[in-house]
Amino acid sequence: MPAHSAVALIPSLLLAAGTAWGRPTLPPDELARLEQGAVLEYSRKVSGSNVMAGKAVLLIDDNPEAVTWVLLELDKYKAFVPQVKDSRIVKRHGFDTFAVVETSLPWPAKDCWAYMKYTRRDKPSRTFAVTWSMLNGNMKNYAGQALVEPWNKAGTKTVLTYEMLFEPITAAPDSVVSRGVKTAASLVAQKLKLRLLALRKFGKMPKGY
Repeated sequence: MPAHSAVALIPSLLLAAGTAWGRPTLPPDELARLEQGAVLEYSRKVSGSNVMAGKAVLLIDDNPEAVTWVLLELDKYKAFVPQVKDSRIVKRHGFDTFAVVETSLPWPAKDCWAYMKYTRRDKPSRTFAVTWSMLNGNMKNYAGQALVEPWNKAGTKTVLTYEMLFEPITAAPDSVVSRGVKTAASLVAQKLKLRLLALRKFGKMPKGY
């Protein structure tokens, strides 16, 4: 199978996991940790890759629409996402956003770039799903999904479930890359939360959010 075809399959492989996405059914102690501000972190095997996908779940004190807006402001990733040295939106078409993301990674991984497609899907009850996959680039895999759901009836709190599979060209063992992906998923989710807080604090959110 050509490399680009294998990469294109990653989002569907992730989605096929069913309950691995979205607001999970959690034991009471983990639900309590979420409500206390903890970030829940997980790794799981993805068919077709030797690297584990990383997943983070956290609560954000803001509405789902605002969280989704920040998630899709890809040209601003260079300002708040760790290891991203440049990011720019190439075009938007309907619910699809096409962007180039460049990263600066620590040795022994090579710096990399990817031409990405992000697709937003609006679900009932103020729930939003965003999937992304690599259309071109110099890494093996880069794909994932975020699910944004209201945590309470009023929608003043949001639960974000962020999962990614990121596999750069590197001599590091797959186990090391997997740990890095788990950490990266958690950091991106937390940085997104902080970005939203900063935009609110300085009145930079657009009207309507």
